[in-house]
Amino acid sequence: MNRLLLFFSLLIGKAALSQSVTLTLTHEVNHQAMRANKTYYTAQGDTFTITKFKYYLSNFSFTDELGQVLTLSPEYFLVSEDSIASKKIVLTGLPLGRFKAISFMIGVDSIMNCTGAQSGALDPVYGMFWTWNSGYIMAKLEGTSPASRLPGHALQFHIGGYRGAHQSQRIVQLPVPFEVSAEKTAAINLVADAGTWFNGPNPIRFSETAGFMTPGMIGDRIADNYSHMFSIKMK
Repeated sequence: MNRLLLFFSLLIGKAALSQSVTLTLTHEVNHQAMRANKTYYTAQGDTFTITKFKYYLSNFSFTDELGQVLTLSPEYFLVSEDSIASKKIVLTGLPLGRFKAISFMIGVDSIMNCTGAQSGALDPVYGMFWTWNSGYIMAKLEGTSPASRLPGHALQFHIGGYRGAHQSQRIVQLPVPFEVSAEKTAAINLVADAGTWFNGPNPIRFSETAGFMTPGMIGDRIADNYSHMFSIKMK
């Protein structure tokens, strides 16, 4: 009996050495709360609305206060504006201690793209998979703009590509001080601003580009733009 109690005590002690962190995501457009049918402006003066906004997050890692990087086991999360549940991500297995930065990938890494369609968050049923050759859509934004020349003034940006010259995965690293303790789950509030898709280092005019749905240079440029869309919201 004593040995059995010792065994379970060791298990409990081991579990207490790690904890989880909860990421809560909020979506904005030009620092305004994202709302259906709300009109927003680009830096170029185009107006637009957003009807669909979703993206993959994966490959999470954390940097502790000594500069050591902890890479978590691979997980893939599909975040969508129309799903409250998807905007809360729980990551497990963090050791107790103080951390100073979080890093993650926007998109799906090449390994999972090369193995074709998957299940769970990577299931093609979510409309984020092109073909076995083209792989996953890393991020998607749809809406309307009077400047668009597409039918119905549509905006359709499906950004993907995982090999060759057109690799659309982007790594984000953000400074954020937080502590992982045995007493409670750590929490990080992330804001994703969709306005950066069109207002970043590669400005987009909807009269010239109202949609892009294949791996290519325009998609790469938009991915460069939205690599800056995340920030930390402090309480």
